[in-house]
Amino acid sequence: MVLFLPFSDDDQFKAWLKSIDQDGDGKISRKELRRALRALGVNCAWWKAWRALEHADLNHNKHIDGDDEADELIKYAVKRNWGIVFA
Repeated sequence: MVLFLPFSDDDQFKAWLKSIDQDGDGKISRKELRRALRALGVNCAWWKAWRALEHADLNHNKHIDGDDEADELIKYAVKRNWGIVFA
């Protein structure tokens, strides 16, 4: 099952990322990403969150923080066919 997550542009995706920052520290942890993906109905959310962090975490601090890492997460999600489309 592919779930399509429509975003009008990268900025809207980044705003979604900020909205899933549950502890308000300005960073997205694997746990926060996993919960958000699970809430959207994405299959294997724990695996996808782990792999996404491995790919997009450029400074290796185990969080997605900053625009460069958010851009890498977007590229990864599109490449791995998470169903993200920019409408």
